[in-house]
Order: sequence, then structure tokens, then C-alpha cells
Amino acid sequence: MITHISSVHMFCEDQNRAKEFYTNKLGFELVIDQPMFPGARVHWISVKPSGAATELALLEIEPESERFRATLGTTQAFTFGVDDIEGTVTALKERGVTFTQDVVAQPWGTSAILQDSEGNQIMLYLNSSAS
Repeated sequence: MITHISSVHMFCEDQNRAKEFYTNKLGFELVIDQPMFPGARVHWISVKPSGAATELALLEIEPESERFRATLGTTQAFTFGVDDIEGTVTALKERGVTFTQDVVAQPWGTSAILQDSEGNQIMLYLNSSAS
């Protein structure tokens, strides 16, 4: 049976720039960086927060994946869970991460939205029952 979500895919314009952002700015671990197949120009690059089960695959847009170009620079359909949203936002801003929405508290939880190296908007989320 299904046990967990293995990976979430996000398309990027420049895989190396995205890898640098996620590993150096957000502090994610590099899980894999290998050619898609022998001789391939693009790589399968995946990163994840330390201890996480789900990986974020950073996939470069190639001719066969051109239909995904429209997703670049938009709000992504996943969130990053945090245990301290104020502290996380402060630490990430100190590392040069841009936020398009500062911390906002709602009945369902507290959130902030960061912008990655590819212009994608990603929500940081603290569940209201966790605060």
C-alpha cells in the first residue's frame, strides 16, 4: 500500500541556480544530482529538509516539458511546514530570501510566502493547533 509522498516536482529555468537556492538559502539537503540518463544535459536533482521523507525534485524545462513553463513564477501547489514561523522568516530573510507575503495569522494557521530563485511563490505554514 501507499506509505508516503515520495517526491513533489517543481520546474525551474536553471537547475543549478535552484539547487544553490534550496541548499544554501533554505538549508535543504541535496538528495541526488545525477544525469537523467547517460549523456543527458539535464539532471535529476532532488532536495529535502533534514529528516523529511518527501523530496522536492527540481526539474529543468526541456522541449518535451515546455507545457510546464506556465508554472514558473507562480504560486506552487504545496507548502513547507515550519515549527516556528516568525523565527524561520527572520532567519531566511537574513540569508537573503525574498518574501512576497510576511507572516499572516488566520484561524486555520499562520503563513508567509517566500519567492525562490526561479520566481516561484511557496507558502511557509504553521498549523494553528501547533502554535
